[in-house]
Amino acid sequence: MPRPSSPTPTALASLPPDPLPKGVVNVLFFGTDARDGSLRGNADVILVAQVSSDRRSLTLVSIARDTYAAYAGGGRGKINAAFVRGGTEGLRRTVSSLLGGLPIHLTAQTNFVGMNALAKLLEPVTVVNRHRTTVQLSSDYPPQTFEKGTITLRGPQLLLFARERKSMPLGDLDRAERHRAMMIGMLKALQQRLEKNPVAAARLLREARRRVKVTGPVDLDQLTGLVPAIRSARADRVTSLMVPIARFGTVGGASVNLVDQTRLDALSAALKAGDVSGYVTRYGTSHAPTRR
Repeated sequence: MPRPSSPTPTALASLPPDPLPKGVVNVLFFGTDARDGSLRGNADVILVAQVSSDRRSLTLVSIARDTYAAYAGGGRGKINAAFVRGGTEGLRRTVSSLLGGLPIHLTAQTNFVGMNALAKLLEPVTVVNRHRTTVQLSSDYPPQTFEKGTITLRGPQLLLFARERKSMPLGDLDRAERHRAMMIGMLKALQQRLEKNPVAAARLLREARRRVKVTGPVDLDQLTGLVPAIRSARADRVTSLMVPIARFGTVGGASVNLVDQTRLDALSAALKAGDVSGYVTRYGTSHAPTRR
């Protein structure tokens, strides 16, 4: 994707200043499994986005929902239950601890209803799909096939694409990779809107904010100040990773993902330094278990 061109001075002058903290910023995105429009339930989509200090590079790190982790406040179990146990703050602290004390500056939460609404706001969204899959919600709906390669999704297709796991080789790990592909595609879609009309896209951001609960130093009035940072992000400088899993296992009768602690320590150190390039050089970007 070509680098964004500069918006007009008039368009930029109408926007508030960038509300993000100075330096590297870590944002925890999570989506609950609630289907009733509430923000309750397990945090089945967990992803940390690290924005570089120059706002041009982005690192996305998924945490698979069955990752076995220590909860903030005591106890251990699947990380997706940390939200039920301790709310947004409990999940934030649990994720921070898992990543070696990585500071989390912002959290952004949505659910099935909110995600579907966001997809409609940004459609069409282009993603890179690693695995050809055919999905059918029920006999009331025709099957939907997602071909391998670059595909374009509209509306409910985006949520269907992001939810599938049973037909993919690594199940939930592949699904988490699709979550990152979806985030990259939505970023590109938003950038394309900004190319055409920065002010209209800023209004879209305000509309999107209604579907997302944000905790941190960015309120509704400041949200459009993110426009320059969103425009600056380079598609060729997005790194897609996952908290490294050693193997699948069973703890207390529950199926869990057991982390590769050596690699996780290296990833945590790289994130705290704000530069994962050395980690990627050494370990690559595969999300497959390291000890199968």
